Amino acid sequence: MARAKICVIIPAYNEEKVIQFSLVALKRIIDRKNIYVVCDGSTDKTADLARQKSVNVMALRKNIGKSSALKKLILTRKLTKRYQYILFSDADSLLDKNFLKEIKKFLRKKPALILGTVDSQKKGLVSAFRTYEYALGHFVYKKAQNIMGLVTVAPGCASIYRNDVLEKINFNNKTVTEDFDFTIQIHHKRLGKIIYVPKAVSQTQDPLTIYDYWRQILRWYTGTWQNIFLHQLYKPTSKFNLEIYFLMLDNIIIISALSLIFIRPILFLQYILFMSITIMLISSLIALIQKKLWITFYAPLFPIFYAINIFAYISSFFRTIIWRNELFIWNKVRRYSS
Repeated sequence: MARAKICVIIPAYNEEKVIQFSLVALKRIIDRKNIYVVCDGSTDKTADLARQKSVNVMALRKNIGKSSALKKLILTRKLTKRYQYILFSDADSLLDKNFLKEIKKFLRKKPALILGTVDSQKKGLVSAFRTYEYALGHFVYKKAQNIMGLVTVAPGCASIYRNDVLEKINFNNKTVTEDFDFTIQIHHKRLGKIIYVPKAVSQTQDPLTIYDYWRQILRWYTGTWQNIFLHQLYKPTSKFNLEIYFLMLDNIIIISALSLIFIRPILFLQYILFMSITIMLISSLIALIQKKLWITFYAPLFPIFYAINIFAYISSFFRTIIWRNELFIWNKVRRYSS
């Protein structure tokens, strides 16, 4: 295909601590004229700091939510008419200098969506667990999904969409995980192929505290349940829906194991010991392969995060049932300077 014209969009809400770091990284790989920031009713200096980097800035007076802000920018600036592909990134993410170079290798196939790999910025306990989790999620699950053509979630910080696909996607769905929502729509509407590119890396901030981790994972799981109900993913009507069943199986097994506390406590303790040893071995292997030996220091604490995840998984289910029609706005975790 002819040389594709690409732009980047960063949706932002109170991102003054990180926005300039993100834009500096972006300007290394794409002309500033093709970088757009939509500031969604921020009450801090996000818009002013973005303007200092000489990129395109749309500052909304009222907070309308991430998905709606993206839609407003795309329509107002007519981006799908001016660009062949639109890359979504986040204000706390740093795209690798070779990100677009790796992505462009696959544009000739004219995919509906290309997604990269999310990596953690090294920052303590939570980032250590995320490094472990991302390694499994991307280099095992997503690679397998890519082969089967069943990629389930395109990360909001590292996804590039074909212009006509964005014109057919509904931005008005009430979910807090628009990246999952958009990916589902591409599958269900048969808008084209989704390709995963492991070497296109985006480094993102992780929560600094357990409390912020809890808030983030609760939001992610809430969005997951919202999309399951919205798109009726509980119905075994397609291969994509069956893949969601498979991904949910892991949590269901762990929840089932919890019942052993009341039935056979000794079996529950044996299960916890088995899980801990398995996590230690896998995290050590990941540390060696990725040359991130620092995560092994935190590995003994990783089972704690599994407990948090399960509690968030269950809590978000009931939260979604009770407030099923509620529109959740940003609800992001605290940022810190990169």
